[in-house]
Amino acid sequence: MVPSWVSDPAPGPAAPPQNPPQDGQDGTPDDGQGSDTAPPAPAAPTPYPAIQPPAQGSNYGSARSDMTSGTKNGSSGSIRRGAGKYVAASGGGRAAARQLGSSRALAGGIAGLASAISRDGPAEALRRFNLESLAGAPAQDVFVALTDALCPPGGTIDEAIARDALLETIADLAAKGIGNFDELTQDDLQEIFIGVVSRSIEGRILNEVGTNSIKLSPDIAAVDRAQKMLHSFVVGCVRDRFQDSGESVSSLDSGQIDGFVSDLYAASFDLMQTMGEAE
Repeated sequence: MVPSWVSDPAPGPAAPPQNPPQDGQDGTPDDGQGSDTAPPAPAAPTPYPAIQPPAQGSNYGSARSDMTSGTKNGSSGSIRRGAGKYVAASGGGRAAARQLGSSRALAGGIAGLASAISRDGPAEALRRFNLESLAGAPAQDVFVALTDALCPPGGTIDEAIARDALLETIADLAAKGIGNFDELTQDDLQEIFIGVVSRSIEGRILNEVGTNSIKLSPDIAAVDRAQKMLHSFVVGCVRDRFQDSGESVSSLDSGQIDGFVSDLYAASFDLMQTMGEAE
């Protein structure tokens, strides 16, 4: 059960009617008396928000070229410049953030979880997901279960990026020796939140401009180096904007979370563009 503080994705526009049949054309005999009302159509499932295409006229070619150059020559400046050009080609920070609807919802879910733990404790916070029995389990096991609850497998590329962002963040923390879920501090939860935001931004950039410039390089060491440089740049921008906000994820109430998360994504993208253009 997804908690109330996780924003539902906005429904897309309804499909236009497909030439509904006239009287007697639907296989039902026409009694000649007509009908004032048509039988109700079955409710369509709520669609997930589509990933928005780049702004008209935008071109990721220049960003991809810088990413390729940075991968080949190990230049962190080229990687940062490519990331900045990606934001510019997307229409700026706010437009780039809008393309990460599922990631923003997931980050909001982590912020809401941190707030609930601070207020009610770990078991009660997990009760919202029917996972209260995992309160004392290893943190990585709990967050894998939370990933399935907050962002089920399958669906759009945006959903896959969000899911991978949380799983990669937890894997990083597990490698550093993260403990049981009920032992997590507010600092730990804040790092998970920052990690999800950062990893989802990275995932979007890699999906749009890195597939042909970084991931397809035959030099595995160069690929690893380029991805680490991109991660360092992105997480630095996210952390900087988060610290500038003066907020703590545990202190956000449910009415603040969506706006805070959206603003953080947009501000992080804007800083990436500014710093990329300075290279």
